[in-house]
Amino acid sequence: MEIISKVPVTLTERLEYGEELRIPASWDEFLDLLEECEYRIEYDEGEIISFMGYAIDLHEKLAIKIGHLLISVLNEDFFDVYGSNLALHIPGFVRRYYNAGCAVVNGETEKVTLRGDMTAVANPVLLVEVLSRSGRDFDLNRKFRNCQKIPSLQQVLFIEITERKVVSHQRQNDWQPETFSAAGDRVPVLGEGAVSLDELYRKVSFIAG
Repeated sequence: MEIISKVPVTLTERLEYGEELRIPASWDEFLDLLEECEYRIEYDEGEIISFMGYAIDLHEKLAIKIGHLLISVLNEDFFDVYGSNLALHIPGFVRRYYNAGCAVVNGETEKVTLRGDMTAVANPVLLVEVLSRSGRDFDLNRKFRNCQKIPSLQQVLFIEITERKVVSHQRQNDWQPETFSAAGDRVPVLGEGAVSLDELYRKVSFIAG
C-alpha cells in the first residue's frame, strides 16, 4: 500500500504506484477526480482507494463471463445486469462510493444523486466481486460489511481467480458463506436459476496466489 499527496489521473500515472493506492481526500475532491480519472477508484472513510492487480485480463474475463451467465439465467423482463462501472449507494452518514464487478437490479433502478448528473444505484439485489490479490481483503471485509447495509441486497458472490471457487452469501441465510468448487457444481442465483461453475471457469488459466 502507498499513501501519496499527488493524485494520478491517467492510467499510465497510476501504474507507477503499485497494486494498492490510498489518498486522503474529501468527498468533493473524490468526485472531482472521479469525473476525469482513467482508472477505477472507490471512496471509503475519507480516502480515495485504488487497487491495480497484475491479472487484469483474467479479472475482466471472469467479470464479463459471470455477467453473460447471469443474463442467461435471469428473466430480462424483471432483472437488469450491470458491469463494473455501476456506482453503489451505501446508506448511512459516512460517505462511501463502491463499484462491484457485476450488479443486478430487480425492477426499476433507484438512483441517488452524488453531484450534478453523477448518480449511484441504491437498489441492487445481487453483487459480484471477482477477487484480486490486492483488493481481496478490502472486498471480503469492510466493503462486504458495508454493502450488507443496502436494504434491497439479497446475495453477494465472490469469484476466485487463483482457483476454481465461488463463495455465495445470502441475506436469508444471515450472510453465511456457501462454497462451490466441485465439477458439476451450480451456484443458485436469487432463487431464479443457477450458474454453472464449469461454464464460468471454462478456458480459464489460473494465476498463482
